[in-house]
Amino acid sequence: MVVIGIIAILLALLLPAMQRAREAAKQIQCASQLRQLGVGFVNYAAQNHGWLPSWSGWHLYGGDGTGEDAPGPGWTEQLEPYYASPRKEVYQCPAMPPECAMTYFLEARWLAINGRHEMQMTEIRRSSEFVLSGDCTALWIYPEPLGTSGMTIDDCDKSDELQPCLMFWPEPDCLPAHRAGCNVLFADGHVMPYRKFDPDYMTYNPKQPGQDFDQVTTD
Repeated sequence: MVVIGIIAILLALLLPAMQRAREAAKQIQCASQLRQLGVGFVNYAAQNHGWLPSWSGWHLYGGDGTGEDAPGPGWTEQLEPYYASPRKEVYQCPAMPPECAMTYFLEARWLAINGRHEMQMTEIRRSSEFVLSGDCTALWIYPEPLGTSGMTIDDCDKSDELQPCLMFWPEPDCLPAHRAGCNVLFADGHVMPYRKFDPDYMTYNPKQPGQDFDQVTTD
């Protein structure tokens, strides 16, 4: 009985540490996937006169532009020849619920405010601060029953032209991603976790520092 009691105590001590280790491993894997996505963006731009993929509406991967599928390809479909299929696991954060088939987004707020759908890499003057992509933690972007989008298909063109995709726990209508914070991919290719928007290191404006989602201005 004493031995069993000791084993039970050891397990109680070890299980939280093991859980934290698993969470850390998932965050590292997610960060690696985002860095690979950053390379995909660079490869796309290199073959398209410096332009990044364009955002548009709600897209079904491989759809024909009918029903809930908006006409034209989503940004992940444009990127596919230079990176990977949106159906591949590299688009899914391992810490997110399995119902989330694709959990990364394309930053589009500044473009939308300027009435545009695509950006050239040379326009990004704050490359080490500009949020290019990251964990998509907003419930509004996912179909029911997990999310609140009201759509029945998963969007392969997740972008934040109207509402933020990158939300930080415990903000309302936010999915928790990682204990250390959401992984954010910046335009220079580096990935860092953040628990909240930090104006000293982040901006949603490719030309101006420190602008959060609601502060983005036109040129």
